[in-house]
Amino acid sequence: MDQELSRRKKKKSGGIDAFVIVFGMIIFCYILSFFISPGEFERQVVDGRTIVVPDSFHSVPKIYLKPWAIFQAIPNGLVSSAEMMFLVMFVAGCIEVYKRTGTLDKGVAKILTKADKIGSNMILVIIMIIFGALGGFLGWNEQIVPFIPIILSLCIALGYDLMTGLACSAMIDMISFAVSPTSVYTVGISHEIAELPMFSGFLFRFVLLIIFDAIIICYVLRYAKKVKADKSYSLTADIDDSKFHVDYDKLMEVPLSKRQTLSLIVFLITFVVSIIGVSKLGWSMNDLSACFLFTAVVAGIVNQLNASSIIDYFIEGAKDGLKPALVIGLARGIQWILTSSGVIDPIINAISKPLTGLPPYVTPIAVMIAITFFNGLVTSGSATAMALMPILVPLADIVGITRQTMVLAFQFGDGLTNPVWFTSGTLLIFLTIAGVPLKKWWKFIMPLIGILTIVSVISLIIATKINYGPF
Repeated sequence: MDQELSRRKKKKSGGIDAFVIVFGMIIFCYILSFFISPGEFERQVVDGRTIVVPDSFHSVPKIYLKPWAIFQAIPNGLVSSAEMMFLVMFVAGCIEVYKRTGTLDKGVAKILTKADKIGSNMILVIIMIIFGALGGFLGWNEQIVPFIPIILSLCIALGYDLMTGLACSAMIDMISFAVSPTSVYTVGISHEIAELPMFSGFLFRFVLLIIFDAIIICYVLRYAKKVKADKSYSLTADIDDSKFHVDYDKLMEVPLSKRQTLSLIVFLITFVVSIIGVSKLGWSMNDLSACFLFTAVVAGIVNQLNASSIIDYFIEGAKDGLKPALVIGLARGIQWILTSSGVIDPIINAISKPLTGLPPYVTPIAVMIAITFFNGLVTSGSATAMALMPILVPLADIVGITRQTMVLAFQFGDGLTNPVWFTSGTLLIFLTIAGVPLKKWWKFIMPLIGILTIVSVISLIIATKINYGPF
């Protein structure tokens, strides 16, 4: 009886459900649309991309959405983010097949056997380097969702807590995205619009990525060390983490079989191929989904599962990925209702006007701050780049700073607060998986965001001073 009461209390501490938060934002944006004067920019198609024409903002008739639009936003958001949603579900299905073969759990157990030799802190560092690279070079956020439960289980087995697991995977991935040297979602689109050589200025952003990740690693290790020494320091001590507990001691007794080793190699090859596909071959989300579906089938065959078992396990895993996938679609509904009501362009215009006439050193910092607030409404980096860069590029020319510096300011503003805004579907997914309340997350991450914001401001001042280019 006492255990049941304790379980209920822990469940109650989980905070507001992600769906409630996002649906509340949809209602807020619907109400907001009645108080913003209508207007829009002219747009033109350049090389297959629709971009905003600077200085073309003009008034248009007011669009009054009916209350039914609040509910229309949900299916429309799901449709517009379908590829990403299916990818999350397919990767989750693939991982479930691997779990049923025992490959992943034994793989994690193999890592744990190295803990005494290399130290648990070093394992955390390796994990953070991997996820920092995924966010920093590929711009992956939602794509790592199915791997989060594995990292949470590993961190708990090492003697840490849920917050440590989130920090060394989701957090470093999302923040690394803010200084990505090669993300096609922000840097690629921004460079194309700004007519800069693709991924130029790599070295400066690469150095920033190293600095950011080094700060994050030190921050996480400091917290993790305290938690491992004394569980009372844990911010998630009152949260039920039983579903992430795995008896790895028994798994360590039985080594990986040849079939499991082979399927694990196939999984690692798939991961490398998917990275190459995205970065070099222009793969879409559907291509990635097909890749992980293929891997699940191969793993099942290698481990002698029959067709029915592979299908059942895959569907079971996809079910686990459904809730995170739905959060992605629901969050995209915020953008849909803002666009349908004609509110996006007036907001863009309101943001860009005060930025004109500012001194060169102040402009990129002001841009970063302005985009930070805009990011709370439109959390899609690619969508924000498409909307704002056509305005920011001529602004950079007028003020006298390089376009590359303006792209960097955009990156900071768009990415640094991704792990903070409660409107971010990706953040809500991560917190929902771990069952960590938003308030606890903010308590953990806000000091770090403060430090990185100072580093970002200094970086923009340096970029302005050295005429960060090529132009």
